[in-house]
Amino acid sequence: MSSDGMTTIIARFGYRHEGELAKGYLDDAGIDSMLFVDDASGIEVGMAFVNKGRLVVRNEDAERAREILRTAGIEPE
Repeated sequence: MSSDGMTTIIARFGYRHEGELAKGYLDDAGIDSMLFVDDASGIEVGMAFVNKGRLVVRNEDAERAREILRTAGIEPE
């Protein structure tokens, strides 16, 4: 993802679909991101409440990514 390997979590989500929606906004804006969700591939939805899904971007893209999410009405945690 990043040439220097430095990334940051810009948002956390209790539901996979919320994270996927946010990732879609970043994809559309040309920002590479990764979504990590521990919910057994959607089978154990409740697991994400204990260990929330994390949306990760390169450090240099973090501020722009947060602004894109805020503009979309998604408030990063």
